[in-house]
Amino acid sequence: MKYWGWLLLKLTLATAVVAGFWTVVSWLLPPAPSGLLANWPRFGSDLSYTFAVAFSAILGFLLGWLAAVDQVYRCRTCVRRLRMPRTAGNYSRIMLGGAPYTEYICTYGHGKLYVPEVHLSSSRARSWVGYGSLWENLMQAEHGPGPAPD
Repeated sequence: MKYWGWLLLKLTLATAVVAGFWTVVSWLLPPAPSGLLANWPRFGSDLSYTFAVAFSAILGFLLGWLAAVDQVYRCRTCVRRLRMPRTAGNYSRIMLGGAPYTEYICTYGHGKLYVPEVHLSSSRARSWVGYGSLWENLMQAEHGPGPAPD
């Protein structure tokens, strides 16, 4: 839930930035024409207004895209940036199942993100592999199979 809340917060912030930009631009733009052109649409006929609308749309899409790309490389549990990229695979073995990929891990042991370097129809897609508690996994590995002693 924290993961999606963080994305919602970033998108809300991006919306506030675009709304603030539009508020400042609306103060700086000259008023709408009056007289015969009073009901004429400003978009497409007023160059400064058209540029302001286009730039605000580009700014909105850019901020939304940056928020989405940043969200992909965050831990699904603690929402921290994934670190320690590890590359593996070989370009010469793509058809034999050894396609190159990069793994990013959460430094707190919550999981890892698998990102393929080559996008083929037969290759794996980007995927998140979540781990249980890091300490539970370490204790289980130390004591072997079966219940852990008290």
